[in-house]
Amino acid sequence: MADNNRPERSFEVRTVEDGEPGQIEGYASVFGVIDSHGTVFDAGAFKKTIKDRKGQVPMVWMHESWTPIGLAKLEEDEKGLRFVGQLDLDVQRGAEVYSGIKKGYIAQMSHSFKDIKSKKVKGEEGGEVLHYKEVKIFEISPVTTNFASNEEAVITGVRTEEPKEEPRILVIPDGVRTQMDRLDALLDEPLEGTRIAEPQRKPGDHLQGVQQQLDRIEKMRGD
Repeated sequence: MADNNRPERSFEVRTVEDGEPGQIEGYASVFGVIDSHGTVFDAGAFKKTIKDRKGQVPMVWMHESWTPIGLAKLEEDEKGLRFVGQLDLDVQRGAEVYSGIKKGYIAQMSHSFKDIKSKKVKGEEGGEVLHYKEVKIFEISPVTTNFASNEEAVITGVRTEEPKEEPRILVIPDGVRTQMDRLDALLDEPLEGTRIAEPQRKPGDHLQGVQQQLDRIEKMRGD
């Protein structure tokens, strides 16, 4: 775990526009950084284990193997061990971690591993620093902000927005459209002087048929 005597540092997780809700990305380890254990991961340390794991490992909460919360795809880039993970929002802890990431109190990452090949190297300030040349990785973990061993291992992005629904398009059959046009034309005509066939009806009776047509059209629209 991290040294609580370190200077305070703020973390900001940006919103990712692409991807599913619960998707996060960032770095589970960063090369060349002396962590709270006094060790360093060198570039290339994860290449073989990524290949052996077919580029995928589980995500768990704070290294608790009995609390899996999702899956992550891994790759090495020039900076470190980059990941894109999908939190399982159907499990309680996964949803809780997702909430914590969005709100900023879960913003860092860590990982568990087995030392395959390492070497002690003389440090810049004297003494020796253990450099990991090759490791076998088991999982990566979101951790509470300020408690990561490597303070540069952070979550850089989270997908927070639900996918937008496609606008619903109302398709009106040609026959119905013709009827609507005819009704519109009738309603546009002035009522005064309209010829009414015998027998004489009460005022407004001549519009009952038009209203019935309108009611049928509205019903079809509602369906």
